[in-house]
Amino acid sequence: MNQLVERFATLPRSQRLLVALLAYVLIVLVAWFALLSPVIDETDAAVNERTTLQGERSSIKERAESLPEVQAELERMKGDLVQALTELPNDREIPGLLSEIDGLAKRSGLDVKRFQPLPESFDEYYAEVPVQIVMAGSYHEVAIFFDRVRRMNRIVSIEDIEITDPVLTGTETKLTVSGKVTTFRFLTEDELKESRANADGKKRRDGDGGGE
Repeated sequence: MNQLVERFATLPRSQRLLVALLAYVLIVLVAWFALLSPVIDETDAAVNERTTLQGERSSIKERAESLPEVQAELERMKGDLVQALTELPNDREIPGLLSEIDGLAKRSGLDVKRFQPLPESFDEYYAEVPVQIVMAGSYHEVAIFFDRVRRMNRIVSIEDIEITDPVLTGTETKLTVSGKVTTFRFLTEDELKESRANADGKKRRDGDGGGE
């Protein structure tokens, strides 16, 4: 150590100043990394957290401001549900509804040759009630029937339409039209329980199969 001090003393003044400056810089760097750098990191973390909190606050504020719109949309959806409930009959109304569809066909001038209910198919909350229909009449009469069905306040679909055997009668062409008229109904309480039990049983079977 004494030798280093003696060698430092013998150096020219400019070199001694340079060495002193380097030593000062080294001390500053050590102090920086030892003391100031952790403080700066903590400050940066605090700034980032503040930015995140401000963003969350803005998001919460936006959601709060849009709450009236959400409530209005919820009320609209409730209204749509009430309307849907009126368009989906229960099982007691199905015979009358089918009779109404048959009456619409006849009042449209069609000769209903077949109106045969088909087996129902079940979903989780509702059942499809299909009817096979075969009728004869002019194109105009068929169009009137389709339009009247469309205007019913119940959900009724017409599908699988086939038009065959066109016959010219006077100035009109008579057609034979066959297809499937489908309406829908809510499941009864017993049917809902059975549907849920079947769904639970399927889940358990799938779970057991997946664990093998």
